[in-house]
Amino acid sequence: MTGAPCDEHAMRDVGGRVRRPADCGAAAPRQRVLFIGKRYYTNRDALLDRYGRIFELPSRWVGMGIAAQLWLVDYHGRVAWHGEVEGLPLFSTPVFGTRFVRALLAQVLAVGKRRRPTHVVASGDCYIGLLGWLLARLCGARFAFDVYDRYDLFQGYRALPGFDPWKFLLARSDRLLFASRVLASDCDPAASRSAIVPNGIDPERFFPRDRDLCRAEFGLDTQTTFVGYAGSLDPDRGIEDLLEAVELLRRDGRDIALLLAGAQRAGLDLQRPWVRYLGNLPPQRVPVALGCCDVLALPYRSTPYLDMASSCKIAEYLACARPIAATRTPNLQSNFPQQASQLEARLAEPGDAQSLARSIDAQLRDPVVVASQPQMNWQCVAAHAAVALGLTPRPDEACPDPAARA
Repeated sequence: MTGAPCDEHAMRDVGGRVRRPADCGAAAPRQRVLFIGKRYYTNRDALLDRYGRIFELPSRWVGMGIAAQLWLVDYHGRVAWHGEVEGLPLFSTPVFGTRFVRALLAQVLAVGKRRRPTHVVASGDCYIGLLGWLLARLCGARFAFDVYDRYDLFQGYRALPGFDPWKFLLARSDRLLFASRVLASDCDPAASRSAIVPNGIDPERFFPRDRDLCRAEFGLDTQTTFVGYAGSLDPDRGIEDLLEAVELLRRDGRDIALLLAGAQRAGLDLQRPWVRYLGNLPPQRVPVALGCCDVLALPYRSTPYLDMASSCKIAEYLACARPIAATRTPNLQSNFPQQASQLEARLAEPGDAQSLARSIDAQLRDPVVVASQPQMNWQCVAAHAAVALGLTPRPDEACPDPAARA
């Protein structure tokens, strides 16, 4: 394995000055990756649920023989945890308290430098990004900022007078990993330091399932026609539009019901006889719920935040091989252009319940099941991310690039 490229981003100190390694071009020692991420995000616990890119990327890297560990920053709890999960060394620390400081110092003061990380990856928000950047500079490590959303649009984000953490991290990171093409184009137009690392799926969970067997697990009858959605129930996901669309179809004589799963939010009225709400299901139950449905709905509205995103849900829907009734948004069209093209005639206008009702009706009358993308699995995603970070020279030939346009 060769060392990191000898370019201007090879290494920077705290003041931003370029420092080239003395052995630049020589064989590198074993790479050691510290991945820092939020413990709780998208209504999931990365530790208990073993969920999302924050867990999957370092976990898969360990399986590839890369020395990686995961540090979860807990904004909500007060209890620390450390141990090993599926071979991945993992520690979780509350953000307030001595354990957080001790975890930081343990990385900086690792004995003999051989235990210090050579690469630091930070994911989740700008505050974790700043933590990762500072730690990387103190350890003389390369820093990668993993951007899966527009973090500057998060509710808790604050730019200080004269200092914008979002812009600072985009400018000063050695490497930028983006979950979507739109996000990468907006944040790094020159693409000089960026790589597309989309969200993946676990193919051992998400695959075509027998509808009746899935319904039996939830006690659902086999005669009802279900339109389904599983995920965040926030307004910009278009849940109210979906409720209205199903109600419009029922008024027109369609005997259908709506199957919903996700964390309930204040103000969302689900008390309707034709709505079956399953609650906020654990990740392993979500694919079974999707398998219950005749049509899966993706009713996203067009917002600055969602238009830049790359939702896991789309790849999950595709893997389940069910007809999809979706809105016409960059989240789908940019990240899954081939599938969006196949659905073009049936895509609904964002925020338009009547248009969404027509899309659902068309998929019920004459279902169109679009092709999935087998390479959108976490193993391939992690393999290509490792190449982008210089952790491995090339991915396995069995792993096509998940970011390649279809």
